[in-house]
Amino acid sequence: MRHIFLTAVAVAGLLGLAGCGSSPPPRYHALSGGANSVESAGVGSAAMLVELLPPALPERLNRQDLVLGGSEGRPVEVREGDRWAAPLADEMRQIVADALWRRLRAADTYRAPVALAASPLPQYRLALRIERFDATPGRQALVEGSWTVRRLPQGGPAVCRAGFVVPLPGTSPDEAVAALADGATRLARTVAVSLDRLHRGEADPCGATEKN
Repeated sequence: MRHIFLTAVAVAGLLGLAGCGSSPPPRYHALSGGANSVESAGVGSAAMLVELLPPALPERLNRQDLVLGGSEGRPVEVREGDRWAAPLADEMRQIVADALWRRLRAADTYRAPVALAASPLPQYRLALRIERFDATPGRQALVEGSWTVRRLPQGGPAVCRAGFVVPLPGTSPDEAVAALADGATRLARTVAVSLDRLHRGEADPCGATEKN
């Protein structure tokens, strides 16, 4: 009986040590969502259709963990306890889709393509590349991207580029994500402006973009 009691005490002690050494649960962050996200009413209420391709990202950002630093020669820090709620490319794509719908009532058709002959609405294809997506706590966040947009089926492409610097005086991951979300939203609005200008036939679709 004494042997059984000692064994039970030993097992309880090991479980206690295991509990003390366990890592805290990860914290999840999102760029889009909440009050800033919109749901389009569908193709039936759209003014135009846009095939919004999945954004391309630098390889170091194709991960679930939050990556901080990287600008102005600062070392990169991978925050394994802070994670994106969804793949970063999906987050960025949603922000752009929201901006297109708000400004142009442009419905994204990437997941549900519409044949050109099946709709009288103008159709476009948009490809975005995120080139910088850096947040250095205590300094700034930097979001830069380039994109190509053209009217289907054979319209000439407009190739644009823009970047935004957002002050980041705080040092917490939440503040870094908020600054990145600000820069990402401004970039998305600029993308929507360029499509608007292209649709209206302006000579320089990239000319009137949101400034820093």
